[in-house]
Amino acid sequence: MFTITESAAEAINHLTTAQDVRVRGGLRMTLNGLPEDGAALSVEIAAHPAPGDDVIDAAGTQVFLARETRVLLSDKFLDVRKDIDGHFTFLVATSR
Repeated sequence: MFTITESAAEAINHLTTAQDVRVRGGLRMTLNGLPEDGAALSVEIAAHPAPGDDVIDAAGTQVFLARETRVLLSDKFLDVRKDIDGHFTFLVATSR
């Protein structure tokens, strides 16, 4: 099952609030291939899910996944790192 760390949820909440899409918005993720094969993860703040997206609720935030992406991430988790300039980098890793 795809999970979201507490720090990733906090980052998503910060980004959706900053872009004023907090109520229905979230982070939309797409992935073309497996993360372990070096596939690029695309993330964007979205005001609402796209048609056909699966919605994952976590710690008061939402992540929107295209169904193909959710299948690829079923045994993974989303985490985030923040650099010294305050920029977030999301990463996907194998569940612990």
